[in-house]
Amino acid sequence: MQVSAANAAHYTPPRPTATGNTPAPIVDLTQLAVAQTNVKMTAAAGAALGQVSGELAGVLVNISA
Repeated sequence: MQVSAANAAHYTPPRPTATGNTPAPIVDLTQLAVAQTNVKMTAAAGAALGQVSGELAGVLVNISA
């Protein structure tokens, strides 16, 4: 669906209904992406540390997931 710039300039979003429903708060997707990246990096670092520790102890650990 395409909307011309002239039509988009007159658009006003619908108001919340009178039942007290408020729109969901806006989420900062940058912070979410950073948090997810940090979790993945922590998991990868833990797996790599476990692999190295296992190799030093002579135990083979499979870290592929």
